[in-house]
Amino acid sequence: KNPNQMYNNINIDHITALWKHQKNIILQGAPGTGKTYNASTLAVSMAEEDKDINEMTRNAILNEQQELQEKGRINFITFHQSLDYEDFIEGLKPSIKDGSIAYNIEDGIFKTICKAASGDPTNNYVMIIDEINRGNISKIFGELITLLEADKRVSSSSVGLSIKLPYSKTNFSVPDNLYIIGTMNTTDRSTGTLDYALRRRFAFITLKSDVSVVEKHYDKISNPELKAIAVALFNDIKSFIEDPTHLCSDLGIDDLMVGHSYFMAKSKDELQDKVKYEILPLISEYINDGILNVKQEEKKQAFNAWGNL
Repeated sequence: KNPNQMYNNINIDHITALWKHQKNIILQGAPGTGKTYNASTLAVSMAEEDKDINEMTRNAILNEQQELQEKGRINFITFHQSLDYEDFIEGLKPSIKDGSIAYNIEDGIFKTICKAASGDPTNNYVMIIDEINRGNISKIFGELITLLEADKRVSSSSVGLSIKLPYSKTNFSVPDNLYIIGTMNTTDRSTGTLDYALRRRFAFITLKSDVSVVEKHYDKISNPELKAIAVALFNDIKSFIEDPTHLCSDLGIDDLMVGHSYFMAKSKDELQDKVKYEILPLISEYINDGILNVKQEEKKQAFNAWGNL
């Protein structure tokens, strides 16, 4: 039996093969659908092609990711509004020497891993970008967005494309053995949608909230009573969200359904806490933001029922 099947609701082998060809992919979905964990699994799968990822446990995968990060084979970054080109590619950074300030050109996280991958063509390198839609893409990548495309990459058999960097005045290219994986929360409207320049250079994989992942969790801990409660709760909340009278935006059930991880607990008390302090606030936010159109009395009735499991 695959020890990892409880957590992965996608075909890892299939997505890895797609990624190998495409070079850049984004995992998108609602909160709790396992985007960050699946990104870690895929990153380890790509970086260590000789290992059977399907036979590794969750902890083994996370430990392997940590080791690969320490070796510089995997880099992890979370995008945010204040991140810019100077942090990601290269920029001038101040330093104090003999009481005076000097400015030195420093490599950013992306340039660093590109240089490492270029110098080690026999291995695959992976850049994980969490919350990729929360960054200002044109500000972070600048003119280098074109270099991400698979046919613009540089390898031993391909000249590819290079661009002269503004600070160091050196030629920069993206190596063929660097793979980029981003994660994106489909319900996050605070930063708008990704621009087309980035969108057409990535393949998008939607992670859906999967009740079978919840079932496997409770089968593993041998708790059929709690399994029945959690599955009923999952189905009831799904019916509530996808009710045509409630859905009032361009988002559908795959974008909004509360992720399966929210329904996975070790005890009834823990599940109740997850409902009260994680699930209900999330759905309440949907309603407040106008993503779901629910009358106050209907909301109160549903929330009371779910809060009491």
